[in-house]
Amino acid sequence: MAYSIPAKTFLLGEYVALFGGPAIIATTTPCFEVACSDAGAEAFHPDSPAGMYLQDKTQKLAHWHDPYAGIGGLGASSAQFLGAYLANTVTETLNHDALLHAYWQCAKHAKQKPSGYDVLAQASAGLVYLHHHKEEYQSFGWPFADIGFLLLHTGNKLATHHHLDAVELDKAKLEQTLTPIVERAKAAIKIKSAKHFIAAINDYARALDALDLVCDETRALLKTLSSEVLAAKGCGAMGADVLLLVLPKDKIKTKQEALHKQGFKVLASDEDLYNTKKSNSVLFLT
Repeated sequence: MAYSIPAKTFLLGEYVALFGGPAIIATTTPCFEVACSDAGAEAFHPDSPAGMYLQDKTQKLAHWHDPYAGIGGLGASSAQFLGAYLANTVTETLNHDALLHAYWQCAKHAKQKPSGYDVLAQASAGLVYLHHHKEEYQSFGWPFADIGFLLLHTGNKLATHHHLDAVELDKAKLEQTLTPIVERAKAAIKIKSAKHFIAAINDYARALDALDLVCDETRALLKTLSSEVLAAKGCGAMGADVLLLVLPKDKIKTKQEALHKQGFKVLASDEDLYNTKKSNSVLFLT
């Protein structure tokens, strides 16, 4: 069985997602590729979620392709797990809770239980809104005609599980500070308000910085780049691996070319949002 699984980037919701709060995740191409068969081998790291999941399964890894060459921050590990899970699950549709709990079982050695939102989002498409405590899971296309986004890699790499095992998080403070901003962004997506979406991105970036959840390297990059864009923030753990830039639609191509000349690796834009109609898709969650 072979699957194409999109990359993921937390646009909003880092940290509060760990407690079942809301997040908005972009799923983008190019996709990871996972194939399993009964003649495959246990080739994933045995301590990874995919490696642990496959230990007692009949379908093993037959093929793995990472188009990002292991640079980190884009959901390679969760894509591995999702491919392994799909290959060994006899179902026409996926169930949120079954998938999430299977993932948690294979990540139970972690001090801080991962949100699992990566896996849930990568089993969907477009902009994915997740709020586990409210059992809300929705997918949206890019709704804004006049603005777009770029995702670029910083050149840095932070192992999220090591970071989460080391950091002490104040659940109440995170939820109080971050949850309302994510909900504002969701509302902006639903009413197609670019103005309010931009404000939410910038407010979340400032909140992460005030909570000391942005690494110094990303702070420096944001200071350099934020004056040239409508909104900017680091994405994921400490904002270390990926930057989100929101720009006027007619400035995207020029900015992308300029970033390339400056040595940045541009990973995706809003034009690269994962669309199951154009891809060898995984199954939608129900």
